[in-house]
Amino acid sequence: MKQLLNITVNPAPGHLLKDWSEAREWLSRWSFDGFEYAPHGLWAKESVPADLAGGLHLTFFPILTPFWRQDWPQLLKIFGDRQTVEHFYGGLEPQCLVDTYVHQLNLAADLNIPYVVFHPVTCDMDNLFTQAFPWHWRETLEVCAELLNAALAQSRYKGKLLFENLWWPGSFRLDDRQEYDTLRQLVNHDNCGLCFDSGHRMATNTTLRNESDGVAWLVQELKRLDLSQEIHALHLNCSLSGDYIEQAKRRSEPYKGCADFWYELEVALKHVSTIDGHHPFTEANLRPLVEACEPDHLVHELAQHSLQGWGEAIEQQRTLVLPC
Repeated sequence: MKQLLNITVNPAPGHLLKDWSEAREWLSRWSFDGFEYAPHGLWAKESVPADLAGGLHLTFFPILTPFWRQDWPQLLKIFGDRQTVEHFYGGLEPQCLVDTYVHQLNLAADLNIPYVVFHPVTCDMDNLFTQAFPWHWRETLEVCAELLNAALAQSRYKGKLLFENLWWPGSFRLDDRQEYDTLRQLVNHDNCGLCFDSGHRMATNTTLRNESDGVAWLVQELKRLDLSQEIHALHLNCSLSGDYIEQAKRRSEPYKGCADFWYELEVALKHVSTIDGHHPFTEANLRPLVEACEPDHLVHELAQHSLQGWGEAIEQQRTLVLPC
């Protein structure tokens, strides 16, 4: 099992590390094997060290369905005008999303990265707080599969494509094994699997109040789903945000006073980061969880507000994983 850290790449290594030399030293400090790259913007494979690339997280477009379906009445209701739509997605037609993924998939192929991660999710601003999304998860998976199939057909990528769970109803939550089996049927790529995110799965259970109960519940869920053999990567972090989630569901007019979409987005991102803070586990024994997943790659996906805070979080969580 390889242990990795997540990092944005633009092509500099994140916002806390000065350069790739310091990034290499940071990995060595923790005896980790590499990074899971999250690419931002367009850059060539020569811009980053291939030997540090343990995985690649594809860009996430959460408000996917109306753009992919070119539902302009809904898009203008959400974004206000076509210029904002273009700014948010990088274009006005679905091919711009396909182009983004083709570029990133080809980067993964050229850097010989063993896996890429994709979120099979769609959401909207209106229901982000209530989580009462008015569609079925199958509808979401069909849209995501169409996008993936278009990008895969135009790319050189042959490695593993891993689907990562999130907590929003009507998307890929892993409440039922059928969600994964449906994706396998819809996506035209033989080399698929799961990236199991512990914090995201914990956020689907708003009764959890401590780490030990959270780990025990995750292990129980993995046994119930019978998907451990499909897990190739584990995103390891802790979410105990159940109280906040339930309170937020009752919040009226969360965007009141927002002048435009960008102000609404700021409110939405703060809400999401409160649920999904990428906090480290600090006390629970994580060995049963890691053993239940048996991942090829364990990614310590943790918040990076400061170098010191990031390092402390890594140390706390890494100690709880050992000696796996």
